[in-house]
Amino acid sequence: LARRMAEPSGNELASAAAKGDLVQLTNLLQKNVNVNAQNGFGRTALQVMKLGNPEIARRLLSNGANPNLKDSTGFAVIHDVAREGFLDTLQTLLEFKADVNIEDNDGNLPLHLAAQEGHVGHEGCSTRFLVASSAECSLDVL
Repeated sequence: LARRMAEPSGNELASAAAKGDLVQLTNLLQKNVNVNAQNGFGRTALQVMKLGNPEIARRLLSNGANPNLKDSTGFAVIHDVAREGFLDTLQTLLEFKADVNIEDNDGNLPLHLAAQEGHVGHEGCSTRFLVASSAECSLDVL
């Protein structure tokens, strides 16, 4: 299998996002880099960003990052954020239409991963937020 070549901008953008470097990230975005470019590991800047930094997520999303792109394991960024319990970043993703019902390669929803990691039962936990968001999404379809 031929490995996909990473775009140089994908590596730079992913590095800035992973470090939580908003200044570098903004400078790269102003150069009109492909915000959905993959790094050498096949992941986008949104997928490798510092998860506890909703401002990085907001900057990437407002510049066209796709919150529903999956990596090789079928994980979208919402899976990682839900599993780690970063409610502020989760809210930002949902504001930009991240799919709460997106499955990974094993059929897990973000809600399943949040529950497996114990983010349940308390005020402001990610499972309560995901359930409420999922219910709202279902009602929108009716």
